[in-house]
Amino acid sequence: MKRGLFVLAHGSRAKEADETLKGIVETLNGKDNKEFQLLGFGSMEFSKPSFGEGIEDLVKQGAEEIVIVPMFLFRGNHIQFDIPKKFDQIKEQHPDVKFIMGQHIGADNRIAEIIEERGREALQPTI
Repeated sequence: MKRGLFVLAHGSRAKEADETLKGIVETLNGKDNKEFQLLGFGSMEFSKPSFGEGIEDLVKQGAEEIVIVPMFLFRGNHIQFDIPKKFDQIKEQHPDVKFIMGQHIGADNRIAEIIEERGREALQPTI
């Protein structure tokens, strides 16, 4: 079975946000991950590919199962309302594909570690 991992971002009008997302996806692509043979991404707003376009790309590559991970910190409107609505539409459009929705990033300890590390990095010129 071909399984895809799909990174779902918010999207932005800022080109830098798109480059950051692509960098994260490239990092994931470089990992030796046996669970996921395919990797895709998309955004809820502004950026391309959209959520639907990114999923369509994975389906065209032969994905039979797609795990979607929302790259969102907060449980805001997109997580509570917009993503579930779009998720239902996508499942209807692709009844032969199994979709699994992962949890959003949330208050993960690894985020706190990154923030602490960035704080230490900011102090380096002054130490």
